[in-house]
Amino acid sequence: MGNAFKKIIMEKQLSLTTTNRRLYQSIGQFILPFLIIGVFWEIAGRIGIIQLKSLPMPSELITTFWNLAFTSGVIWEHIFSSFYRLTYGYLLAVIIGTTIGAVLAQKEILCDLFEPSLNLLMSIPTIAWIPIFLITLGLGEKTVITTIFVSSFFIIIYNTMRGIEMVDKSLVNAARIIGLSGTKLFFNVLVPASLISIINGLRLAMGYAWRALVGGELLAAMIERGLGKMVFQAQYFNDASVMLVGLLLIGLLGYLLDQLFLAVLERRTIEKWGMTEKK
Repeated sequence: MGNAFKKIIMEKQLSLTTTNRRLYQSIGQFILPFLIIGVFWEIAGRIGIIQLKSLPMPSELITTFWNLAFTSGVIWEHIFSSFYRLTYGYLLAVIIGTTIGAVLAQKEILCDLFEPSLNLLMSIPTIAWIPIFLITLGLGEKTVITTIFVSSFFIIIYNTMRGIEMVDKSLVNAARIIGLSGTKLFFNVLVPASLISIINGLRLAMGYAWRALVGGELLAAMIERGLGKMVFQAQYFNDASVMLVGLLLIGLLGYLLDQLFLAVLERRTIEKWGMTEKK
């Protein structure tokens, strides 16, 4: 009994170590090209190969980041504000979008009725919605959060609907034979079998939501904090260092959101249940 327990603990530790190693490797592969470019950029600027007075060198960007993060601390306020809006809009889209997608997938008449409209709305770029939201909702938080919601909402509905529709009918019939129906059938059969499509939709939606967040913050004049707002305000002072630091942070945080949240969710569900091959 003791040996079996130790074996289980060792297997879990090995799995955790493998997951952490995969995560660190992925982050390292992401950072390395930027590190190489940064070193080359710094050296080329120091010896005069690159002479762009308006474009700061990496050492200046590091100094700017340090001042924003640890001297004034203002950058954490921008990050917190952006993540608050992202969480609010994205979670609303996930809850409502997956629910509607599941209903449409199981009601063929509703699917046929709404699918053309869904395809039409998915083809509209999120940036095109922002002027309408600015007019109808004003220049503050509501516009940004609604923009995030809309950017995620339609793709989540579509992927949820497609995933459930593609579940093997024989699997559903077998579940019904053993007495599963209603919510038990939905949560025990349909959801696990369609997770590949649903989680792919969630990952795509997160990328769209992050871009929509930045676009909304750039244009919503009444908000005071946010990474997009920080970049937008820096242009008035011709502060390229702050703008570049903001852009790099936007890219890095967007990548980390995917790798630390959705990629982990994918590994702990789809790969754990053997629905796709582990990398």
